Amino acid sequence: MIDKENQTNNINSITTKPSFWGWLWFLVPWLIIVIVSLLFDPITFSPTLLIFAAIIVVPRMISTYRTNYTISSTQVDITQGSLFGAKQYGLPLTKITRVQSKYGMFGKTLNYTTLLLDSTEHGIVPLNYVPNNSDFLKELEKRYEGFTDIQTSKAIQTTDDFSSIAHRGFSSQAPENTFAAFDLAIEKEFYYIETDVQLTADNIPVIIHDDTVDRTSNGKGKISEKTLSDIKKLDFGSWFSTKFKDQKIPTLSELLKNYNNKIHLVLELKSQQSELCKQIAALIENENWDKIAGNPMVQIPGLTIISFHLEQILRSIELMPVVRHGWLVGELTDTDIDIASKLGIQGIFPNAKLISEHSISYAKEKGLFVAVWGIQNAEEVVMLKKIGVSAVTSDWPDKIQEYTKSKIN
Repeated sequence: MIDKENQTNNINSITTKPSFWGWLWFLVPWLIIVIVSLLFDPITFSPTLLIFAAIIVVPRMISTYRTNYTISSTQVDITQGSLFGAKQYGLPLTKITRVQSKYGMFGKTLNYTTLLLDSTEHGIVPLNYVPNNSDFLKELEKRYEGFTDIQTSKAIQTTDDFSSIAHRGFSSQAPENTFAAFDLAIEKEFYYIETDVQLTADNIPVIIHDDTVDRTSNGKGKISEKTLSDIKKLDFGSWFSTKFKDQKIPTLSELLKNYNNKIHLVLELKSQQSELCKQIAALIENENWDKIAGNPMVQIPGLTIISFHLEQILRSIELMPVVRHGWLVGELTDTDIDIASKLGIQGIFPNAKLISEHSISYAKEKGLFVAVWGIQNAEEVVMLKKIGVSAVTSDWPDKIQEYTKSKIN
């Protein structure tokens, strides 16, 4: 185990690096799968297993190597490593309200812990794989007079309200993923808004669900093969109603400018384009969304980044560790819950038809926010709220809200 610590020139400053055991255990299940495959079916063994294992493990290795944590007399400085370098930011000690140490499945055995810093500036900030015998951990424990269970912290408290997320804006009343749909959602006081983002041919993040413009515009062709200029010439409203003729799909930059501090944006990484997360990370910082990006999933304003593509979520976490992330899945299984929890993902978003009371309970035990998609009628919210679902995404958030008020409250 590597645990390099040093005292800097400032006697009050202590630095530590994460334990490499934190990422090594990610490799264990893949080694077992590969060995079993080679032993029992070597002829049909696929190198894809090794490639996928590398996709999961290598980014963790690199990010761990580039990461370090420092505590001084005034703040905790975090150098968060990633595939693409490292990002530095500081948490003033006066803005950290409490600290929790969580060992997880292997922490005590492998001598490391995850520290959760509950801050008024960034919400819950995790410091992964901090060595148990490090002076950094001892100093932090001393500063806060021991570690405290922060499950009751305001920063991560869940609400009893059943949140209704406007899917692609108020998309039952206005053309999806346009300012008309987003503005109408806000006008009707639906401040949780889900939308989709992918890149144009000239690497501009735009707000659209399909990988082509065919269904929702008067044009044809793939988004990834069109420039922003090409896309801005298209009419994205007339297909819905002539009332919305010449509506345009916004760029992510335009959306962030328009709704900063007004909504909780649930942003789906729709494509697997490798540059997508880099572009989004830059815009989040440029448009000042980084200041509220750490807010909990139950808070407005806020930002949650979600995707079906696990590799995209991992890229996003590496680039934007403070942002809340959610994993879109079909069936909600214990395995997926364990994966999400261990990878530092804060939420899980399953199909409403493929959940159970057990799976919801287990996800919440692991500290995951649970929101569902694929709901077909408002009546389903009674069962969903009863078994612990926190939010539901739909094209008709008004019906969800009305039914929730009349039948549940």
